[in-house]
Amino acid sequence: MAPFYEPFWAYGGMARSAAGLCRALARRGHEVTVATALLGTDAPCEEVLGGVHVRRFPGPALLQRALVPWPRGVDRFVAERAAGFDAAHLHGHRTGLAVAAARALQAQGRPFVLQTHGTFPHHGQHVLAKALFDRVMGDAVVAGSAALVAVSRAEARDLPGPARVVPNGVEPCGPAVRTRARGRPRMLFVGSGAPQKRGYLLPALLSGLPDAELQLVGRMTAGFTRLFTVARERTTFSGVLDGPALATAYANADVVIHPAVGEAFGLVPFEAALAGTASVVAGGHGCGEWYRQAGGCVVPPDDLPALEDAVRLRLADPALARAEALAVAEFARRHLDWDQAAQAMELVYRDVLDERR
Repeated sequence: MAPFYEPFWAYGGMARSAAGLCRALARRGHEVTVATALLGTDAPCEEVLGGVHVRRFPGPALLQRALVPWPRGVDRFVAERAAGFDAAHLHGHRTGLAVAAARALQAQGRPFVLQTHGTFPHHGQHVLAKALFDRVMGDAVVAGSAALVAVSRAEARDLPGPARVVPNGVEPCGPAVRTRARGRPRMLFVGSGAPQKRGYLLPALLSGLPDAELQLVGRMTAGFTRLFTVARERTTFSGVLDGPALATAYANADVVIHPAVGEAFGLVPFEAALAGTASVVAGGHGCGEWYRQAGGCVVPPDDLPALEDAVRLRLADPALARAEALAVAEFARRHLDWDQAAQAMELVYRDVLDERR
């Protein structure tokens, strides 16, 4: 069960992670069904994607826009299908889908694995609303899980109980072809205006690097875009990109800026490396943990001078940036593929089922 699933990539890394894992499990011979929210009118209620049976449930549009989808009918679907599956996996705990699915599973006496994808801390956003949700419903989902899964050791430390660490897999978004002629150095930011993404550091970075331009990809609010008024002529907002379009954005950048804090894993800098582009990543959490291990550049979180110096160095020395991208890409191919993640998750499922027996 995942509130966000392909093709709704605009809703962040949870959709990409859930899809990557489910496709890998299907390739390994498992019968995989995903219950998810219907977040738009351009996707059918039911289809098969990459060997995965996807069942989408509609719900109130207001809650969908607030990123807490509460699809109708999930509880009945789970109750009807519970006897036909061996393992249940919930992605995220602070949505109506998670609450309905967890209650239905518990009523059927079926254990479930919970993976929060870095959303367990409130990250300074909607603190009171999240605290109220957790008190009324969310804490029960977490407490009712048979096993917790984290994507990094840093995320495991955030969780309220012991967690198994299973990193995400990483794969290219599409063919990485550079189509831009050499010109002004280009920085790329892929994310959103959410506070933990630290996009508000970018206008100052642009001021410190007056010869560079910046492309921003993702869901950006009007208030966030207004921060870039001074450097508007060097700033491009591209909206949400996926597949080949995102791969092209990576390949046409000279360096990716990833200053996010509280990032449990961080797909962006690894996807960029697979497209041949180095990143500068903020440390202090899971993304920095994995990216440093892969051989990439990691700077202290919220340290604008260190971020600016690291970016300037890589723009001035393309050979250094290419070498880092190659090292990170090789690490990802060896250690962060979805087949390995699926194998590790199979062990989690097996342990949960063995304990239940």
